[in-house]
Amino acid sequence: MKKFGYSRAASGFTLLELIVAIGIASVVMGIAVPSFLSWMPTLRLSSGARQVAMDLQVARMKAISQNVKYRLNFVTATSYTFEKDADNNGVFDSPAESGPFSLPDGITVTATGALASEFQPRGTANVASEITLQNGNSETKKVQVAVVGRVKLL
Repeated sequence: MKKFGYSRAASGFTLLELIVAIGIASVVMGIAVPSFLSWMPTLRLSSGARQVAMDLQVARMKAISQNVKYRLNFVTATSYTFEKDADNNGVFDSPAESGPFSLPDGITVTATGALASEFQPRGTANVASEITLQNGNSETKKVQVAVVGRVKLL
């Protein structure tokens, strides 16, 4: 009569099978990790560009909802703050409303155009502008602000 349960031969892995599996996994990871690390600057650049574009849209929405001018002020090449002109006199309040917010490691920004990201109470921008982000590999991404207030990631 047969006993219920598992036989001893089918109840796990042998030490040799385990060593072979770990060896194969190590070879695969040895090939994949350097490739992944080479993609990190590009991923950080994309993340930084999305972050700036999203915060520009937030500044525009705040300008519309609070009926005041808003802008992102790039304090350094790697950080920015939200600023508002609470009394609409053309002078942005000090200290900044919030921030500073940092870009991902290795990402720097340059803004072109006077007050590159200033939004009026109706949601329009004072001038068309372009913000360029760059990583350590000299790759760039651009965030464009149209006069009508549209923020576009290029």
